[in-house]
Amino acid sequence: MIDFHTHPVLIRELLEKYPNYERVARQVFKIGNNFQPLETFFLQMDVAGIEKAVLLPIDCRRARKDAVSSNEQVAELCRRSPRFIGFASVDPLRKGAARELVRAVKDLGLKGLKLDPALQDFRPNNRKVFPVYEAAAALGIPLLVHAGMSWAPETPLERGHPLHLEEPIRAFPKLAFVLAHFAWPWVWEATALALKYPNVYLDTSGLYYDSPKEFFQFVFSRQIPTTVIERSLRTKILFGSNYPRVEIKNMVHALRSLPLTAGCLNLILRENAERLLGLATGN
Repeated sequence: MIDFHTHPVLIRELLEKYPNYERVARQVFKIGNNFQPLETFFLQMDVAGIEKAVLLPIDCRRARKDAVSSNEQVAELCRRSPRFIGFASVDPLRKGAARELVRAVKDLGLKGLKLDPALQDFRPNNRKVFPVYEAAAALGIPLLVHAGMSWAPETPLERGHPLHLEEPIRAFPKLAFVLAHFAWPWVWEATALALKYPNVYLDTSGLYYDSPKEFFQFVFSRQIPTTVIERSLRTKILFGSNYPRVEIKNMVHALRSLPLTAGCLNLILRENAERLLGLATGN
């Protein structure tokens, strides 16, 4: 199984090495959990049955003075373990962002792109961002973009509205757009985008109230009928935990509590991610 949405923001080994690491975690990313050794990350994965985890940095140096994990830090973690799949992040409004993305993929070996319009302070339909989309499409990598509510301080809620992504989705049909957090609370708009456009995917990492199980059972029964997932979105959804905000095993348990067939769960937990990442089935 693959966790498509994790953040390496509370790793003790990085805390000891990088002076701004704690400030970014607390003040920019706004997470209060304890710092843990890297071994704890692997234990979280093991208990949940997760073989590989995608690590997501956020280059918000222009907007927030520091990156929430850098491409270099993610690449360093990937060198420590083959269980990690590293994504890159670039600030699409900075000069040379597209070239920086190419370097991160070709030189650092990173496998995708992460953008966060709220935390990075840009509008996803701004034409100045399009060269980064174009570079990602040319590289053949997926884009995971924050959609929905953001907890980050001083970020406008509307930046996460998924319909702001429709123009680039239409302009770059060969680029896979993964809308994080099921774009909650705009889950119907996100669902419509995934139904309409072949290059749109959704991840399950949303959690904004109650326990993961209660949240999933509400969102995927009352807000979005479970049958829509089973019948129409089974190849368009990726499992994501948003660890370390939420324990991975609790998110896996929440997903498995839904009345989905084993085949559908296997697509969400493994096969859809393997296809986007270019991994051979069974590896």
